[in-house]
Amino acid sequence: MRLAYADPPYPGRAHLYEDHPDYDGEVDHVALIKTLREYDGWALSTSAAALRDLLPLCPDDVRVLAWVKHSVNVSWEPVIVKPARPIDTQGPRDWIHVEPEAFQWRPKPDSYVIGQKPVPFCEWMFQWLGAEQGDTFDDLFPGSGAVGKAWDRWIAQPPLAGFPSERAVRRQRDKMLAEHPQLTD
Repeated sequence: MRLAYADPPYPGRAHLYEDHPDYDGEVDHVALIKTLREYDGWALSTSAAALRDLLPLCPDDVRVLAWVKHSVNVSWEPVIVKPARPIDTQGPRDWIHVEPEAFQWRPKPDSYVIGQKPVPFCEWMFQWLGAEQGDTFDDLFPGSGAVGKAWDRWIAQPPLAGFPSERAVRRQRDKMLAEHPQLTD
């Protein structure tokens, strides 16, 4: 499957990235969502203020997730996601609470970009995309490169061979109970 993530400057906030080497002004979100729709699964980070303008541009089967954080002025950011595969109802929550990297007491690395996503956020997003080994992933706004590095680490993890998913266990249990109803007593 082809997967993509877009974390562009949020509408009206591009000026915060003027010193970034690939700065190109405000992002055309209509064109961006059109590009994202070419992928099997995708995610788009945005601001709460922009959500009402962007959702009508998205297909009906997207989900709005929430990245919750308490150490900054804006305490949550929406993530619009179109999973590539069905997401198990016992799968990831539709919100995650994880703080962004803090640099109050230490120097920021040269690769730091405002809005850089932490690894737990990335792994949560990969789960929501339904990502599996063999999938390809495009980070359309690589910024610091943190999301691409998180993808490389995450996809390189060997699958847990021999351990069925919770969904598979439930299906097997339901099948067994249907074949042997006396076990329900």
